[in-house]
Amino acid sequence: MSILFCVLLHQSERLYHKFFPNPYLRIFAGGCIVLLLTLLTGSQRYNGSGIELIVHCMEGNAASPEMSVLKMLFTAATLGAGYKGGEIVPSFCIGATFGCLFGSLTGFAPSLCTAVGMTALFCGVTNCPISSLLISFELFGYEGMPYFLLTVAFSYMLSGYHGLYHSQKIIYSKYRTDFINKKVG
Repeated sequence: MSILFCVLLHQSERLYHKFFPNPYLRIFAGGCIVLLLTLLTGSQRYNGSGIELIVHCMEGNAASPEMSVLKMLFTAATLGAGYKGGEIVPSFCIGATFGCLFGSLTGFAPSLCTAVGMTALFCGVTNCPISSLLISFELFGYEGMPYFLLTVAFSYMLSGYHGLYHSQKIIYSKYRTDFINKKVG
């Protein structure tokens, strides 16, 4: 999910720049696309940061399969157009909805899976495993420590060299003991 989210954000930005070189037209087009998506879904629940969806999932309510995908599309349409300052909380939201859905489908506690999903996606998009682990302990306590440790390890390893921020560098390989000094894509 983290790779998909990062690729979607970066590709939407490239497409907006390609089709709308003028930044004012780009912002206008982005606003129109978000408005159209809102009208098509018939709901404003995917607009904004997504806090209400996180609360919905943390309370143990069911998450539908399209929630994560729609939040990714709304976020990519918004940020790709040039609106700034909103990729972290939406990434928590996407992780929460996916984790809640996973918990509901597998029989695990949806609220635990929501917390694990938030941690996993945050780690995958930021490439910051220690920060992700500390945030999970602060937000959710130490009861889920084994789950948080495993999810951070797997998320960091499986996210490859993708990330939200182009300026970020991965100095050492995630898979071998090699110096790579590579920018994330």
